[in-house]
Amino acid sequence: MALAIFDLDNTLLGGDSDHAWGEFLVDRNLVDGEAFREANDRFYEQYKDGGLDIHAYLRFALEPLTRFSRAELDELHR
Repeated sequence: MALAIFDLDNTLLGGDSDHAWGEFLVDRNLVDGEAFREANDRFYEQYKDGGLDIHAYLRFALEPLTRFSRAELDELHR
């Protein structure tokens, strides 16, 4: 069995993929833009500073996904 592990952030993608996903949601008007962008930026700064509460971030980042059907999530993924 072969295993390949990729670090997407600043390697395959310019920037942070988690932060970019939040920007995608804002750009598509799928979340409250101003509030979500502010929180997304705040979590990203905490991450860069080494003080991210991963559990709080995951609650924030995953909550919007609960509003979509599987078909809608698949379309967003594409």
